[in-house]
Amino acid sequence: MVTLAVLGLGNMGSALAHCLLKAGYSVCVWNRTPGKTKPFSELGAVICTSPEDAVAASDFVIVCIKSHKETVELLSGLCVSLSGKTICDMSTGDTSDADSLVSFLNGNNADYMLGMINAYPSGIGNGDTTILTVGSAGTWDRYGEVIRSLGGKSAQVGEQPAALAALFAGLFTVRQGFMFGMIYGALVCQKAGVPMQVYADQLPATIKLVNDYHDLFARTVPVGDYDDAEASLKVYALAQEDALTTCLSLKAPADFIRIMHDRTKAAWEDGYGDKQLTSLVEHMTDA
Repeated sequence: MVTLAVLGLGNMGSALAHCLLKAGYSVCVWNRTPGKTKPFSELGAVICTSPEDAVAASDFVIVCIKSHKETVELLSGLCVSLSGKTICDMSTGDTSDADSLVSFLNGNNADYMLGMINAYPSGIGNGDTTILTVGSAGTWDRYGEVIRSLGGKSAQVGEQPAALAALFAGLFTVRQGFMFGMIYGALVCQKAGVPMQVYADQLPATIKLVNDYHDLFARTVPVGDYDDAEASLKVYALAQEDALTTCLSLKAPADFIRIMHDRTKAAWEDGYGDKQLTSLVEHMTDA
């Protein structure tokens, strides 16, 4: 059986280690603060006093610390060879950080896997949790089962490290866009004297429409078909103008809705008025 190591036992790293041990894997653990390793000795983990020991004893090394930059700093300071190892970094970073990490690992004859965890620590090990990875050729074939034990819907999305950073930025934007939409909506309702409980009680009906938005996006954007709109971009632009005017008249923060309105209005003026709202992907790509 493959021997694993988990370097970094914060909330997420601890959840990963717990899950792997529960799944029956042989796991070495290390943390900068030794006290965090103590609970894992009772669970059957091999406690390592240095990252060198953990790496030397393992085939597949999961790093879960702050950033790709810190991962490079940690690994570059080791006195043990990385050759033949697969380093799976679950830390974060932008595209340049990911490229630098992969370049470092390639230079040390190590395979790489970068992972993006779409869950809180409490979700690790669940069948519907997704961890998206990019990795060297063959790494998913060797270690995909390990990743799927951490999240049942996990998948590899390619080999290019920039792809994962882009996916993180894209999916994070979706989640934060929804949260910021609720926040800005609360602000304009406050200005009009709408009780926050009344506003909060109406959000579930709006959330149901998010599924419809996803269906529309999935049906149109991948194939680039934006015709036959049930609700055209022009209709959305007019509704956004009403929302923008309301925010301005109430002296509520309007920068969020203004971005949407200005983008949609520009596409309308460029001939996209009768198309799907999702045609903004095409319009903004060509702009």
